[in-house]
Amino acid sequence: MIRDPAGARPSSRPVTPEPVRVLFLSHDAGMWGAQRTLLALLSAIDRRVCSPLLVVPYDGPLSRAAVEFRIPVFVKQLVHWIPVSIGLSRRQRLRHLYRFLQTLNLRCRAIERLIADHGVDIVYTNTVTCVEGAIAARRTRRPHIWHIHEHLSGNRELAPLFPYRVYCAAIESMSRSVIFCSKALAGGYPRFSGKASVVYNGLPFPPVHDRIAARAEACKGLGIDAGAKLVAAAGALHPGKDYLTFLAAAEKVARRVEEAVFLIAGAGSESYTNLLRQRIRDLRLESRVRLLGWRDDIQDLLAGVDVLVISSEQESFGLTAIEALAVETPVVSTRCGGPEEVLADGVTGLLVPVKDPHAMADAIVRLLQDAELSHRLGVSGRIRVSEHFGIERYARDIQRVILDATFREG
Repeated sequence: MIRDPAGARPSSRPVTPEPVRVLFLSHDAGMWGAQRTLLALLSAIDRRVCSPLLVVPYDGPLSRAAVEFRIPVFVKQLVHWIPVSIGLSRRQRLRHLYRFLQTLNLRCRAIERLIADHGVDIVYTNTVTCVEGAIAARRTRRPHIWHIHEHLSGNRELAPLFPYRVYCAAIESMSRSVIFCSKALAGGYPRFSGKASVVYNGLPFPPVHDRIAARAEACKGLGIDAGAKLVAAAGALHPGKDYLTFLAAAEKVARRVEEAVFLIAGAGSESYTNLLRQRIRDLRLESRVRLLGWRDDIQDLLAGVDVLVISSEQESFGLTAIEALAVETPVVSTRCGGPEEVLADGVTGLLVPVKDPHAMADAIVRLLQDAELSHRLGVSGRIRVSEHFGIERYARDIQRVILDATFREG
């Protein structure tokens, strides 16, 4: 059974003037999807109710941003018990397993000392890929929340070191509550004895953008003709995002819409980036496709494009979808899981089958050539984001789960 935190009964929390001290663990200090939603949560959580502390494996954009919010940050070694699989050979996986097991006790002890020294009430692990927080919470008899953002089954990004059932049993036994960011993601895991909740990601809601000005600025900054039609894809560069299908669709769109220009915003491995560059050359799209690399101004960029495309094989949520809709940019997405819960086909976006460049190209062309439809989807999308994916709702729902897990028996 998946519980709805918004409909949960009020927590039986005892009356106390002290906020609950929550130790958050992030497997990465970069600013990818899971870290961005964590930062949004940390910025919006009610400090009178929850007092956050943050553990990261290294100093990075997430930790520096958290410090600006006056959140205590601790750098501690975390070794993934589910490593990233891209480019990982069998021998490298075995070495990773040895490293993971060799220092596991020491890593957990370091977290346990933090729990004791700072009077932590509950531990909150913001990823399925790390286990140190769960073990430390169990050893110190603190409740633990696992907030899962990643698929295990069918995920080409991850290389589990243990059988799937081992991970599921560990999550079940070492969690007071389990949070999933979508129903699609929750469906990929077994039932966790009533411990599971679905809480959709949320981000700060931006002011209304002047899309004409944003578009002019984007074209100027990229050296693109002001009359171009901009089609963007954004996210980490790895095979699961299936940018190869996006490029195949781009080749078809380019033949039908002469002024179309395609942007890919994101960073990834050198090998995959080179693969994309080669495919662009093979399709003779060198003058039509721009690889932009990592962008700190993604919201402004999305406000200036005509269409955002999500070409993924599998998505647990699809954060770029709500970012685009929030600035009234229409979205074309594959039916890859999470985005299907964000987008209503034909109402707030267009959905197409996975790995179907023909259908993707048709949807893109439809939006580029039908200004009225494009505008209607963008406006409807912004309304949907404001109603369902705002940061206030997100922080409130997560806070309910934290309080329930902290004071519930068991």
